Amino acid sequence: MKKFFTQPIGDLARQNALTFLVINLVGIGVELSGSTALDAVDNLFSFIWGFSLISIIIAGYYLAEGHVPEYWKMATTVLATFIIFGTFLEMTELEEGFLPIYFFWAFNSLIYGLTLRGSGIFRPIYENLTILGALIITIGTSAELFFDYDLPEAVEIVGLVGWISLIVGTSLGNYFAWGDKATSSSEME
Repeated sequence: MKKFFTQPIGDLARQNALTFLVINLVGIGVELSGSTALDAVDNLFSFIWGFSLISIIIAGYYLAEGHVPEYWKMATTVLATFIIFGTFLEMTELEEGFLPIYFFWAFNSLIYGLTLRGSGIFRPIYENLTILGALIITIGTSAELFFDYDLPEAVEIVGLVGWISLIVGTSLGNYFAWGDKATSSSEME
């Protein structure tokens, strides 16, 4: 157990990137099927979702180190704190869907993606998926969050496309970026 919590940041990020992808795909599948089979473990899924995302976010600074200012290290910590706090809020009976968490994550992913675009850290397909998904989710969540406007059901498919794009871009983008970084580091030795 100790090895899991003290493993190199790249290994932790890669494991959590895959966990994040799987937990989201399962969640989307369950949601689309209308099944309530996972209701009993919904809070556990929410916790795993939040924990895997904060691991990716915290590791993100170390992945982009040298391409971003040092204060991004603190910014990623604040974002990770907000994400896990929002996740716990969603798990309580007090809050049904904590919308600011998704807006804040998508908005920051958009900034992160645009800042690092073309830097060679992420493969272009995952860069573009992340930016597209983050843009869609940022617009969709801000409409409700800031303007109290519920998007029509006809546009929900666009939100699903945005969500899947953001999930795939974030998870596989980080997974492969950390793999590429590990490969280039071992080639230099």
